[in-house]
Amino acid sequence: MKKVLNYLLLISFIITNLVPLTGIAIHKMASVLFLLLCIVHTIIYRRQMQWKRWILLGVIVISFASGLFGMILDEMPVVLALHKAISIASVFFLAIHIFIFHRRMKRAK
Repeated sequence: MKKVLNYLLLISFIITNLVPLTGIAIHKMASVLFLLLCIVHTIIYRRQMQWKRWILLGVIVISFASGLFGMILDEMPVVLALHKAISIASVFFLAIHIFIFHRRMKRAK
């Protein structure tokens, strides 16, 4: 179950980042799916979560909210610029999270 969830997270994350290829509509659907899967992932791994991972979830929620407000406040390009900056930062944080997770899984085997 956890392995399937992790693969679904990876697939939805990749589709979310392929905005130039997939378009805005697919990006919106994939980002909603990614947010929901992140919340499920947080619920499953809540006992193992440290404060850094809670910050990571907060950054993902802020990125989602800024994208939502960017759609609503279309005449304010600052909101979309903020969304892009937060999204790029979350990509780096998620890459670090995945790297540490895989390293820990290799040690456990």
